Amino acid sequence: MHETGHQAAALLGLVESIRPELQAAWRGVAGAERAAWRLWERWISEIVADLYSIARVGVSSTMGLIGLVSLPSAFVFRLTPDDPHPFAWIRVHLSCALGDALYPDPQWRQLAQVWSSFYPSGRQPPGRVRMIQALLATMPAFVRLVLGHRPAALRGRALGEVLRSGDRSPDRLVRLYRTWLADRSAIPRTRPALAFAVVGQARAAGLLTPEGEDRLLGQLISHWALQSTLQANAQAAALAAAPYRPHPAIVR
Repeated sequence: MHETGHQAAALLGLVESIRPELQAAWRGVAGAERAAWRLWERWISEIVADLYSIARVGVSSTMGLIGLVSLPSAFVFRLTPDDPHPFAWIRVHLSCALGDALYPDPQWRQLAQVWSSFYPSGRQPPGRVRMIQALLATMPAFVRLVLGHRPAALRGRALGEVLRSGDRSPDRLVRLYRTWLADRSAIPRTRPALAFAVVGQARAAGLLTPEGEDRLLGQLISHWALQSTLQANAQAAALAAAPYRPHPAIVR
């Protein structure tokens, strides 16, 4: 979903349209706050891809990110000047903030607290602590700016308005998971992105064990692969059975 977010951002010209707003934000401040806004601008291409992922699969995106970047502290807090990705510690916190803004629920703050308990920022060098504090302080305004951005391609609509889906709220996802429990035939009929969101939410809510999550995702992926193969074979058979009609240019 993150990689699909890059494609969506490119189609909308999103990074190019939002940069001037971010530049205006950091030009009006100084010190650590200015440095924080400049970092948000540097990271914006990866942030909008994360935002798209959160919008489509909810807390599954944040939990997947945590699984990806749970490394020794030296890597979690490492800020590389030429890296377009936010460093891991702040990236997870931003993912939680974006999720809470799109689909408000206490789970996001709880997840952010758990992440901070794994990697306490106060143990970092003083300069890094000040940078983290500035990023956390500017994060709410940054989230509002991104979700409120109105690129020309959206014809006046805000980015957050377009990305937010009514069926991705935590309550709706949990209800859909309970529907799955009552009717197993509903599972393969669920669209893949929504299915990933349901599974991740059920896992986050403690309704699904890691082993159960693994089995369920394995079954879904196998089902989708089989359906894709059958559809491709049917299309190929239909083309083979169709009478040959040469292109008009060839006939002429």
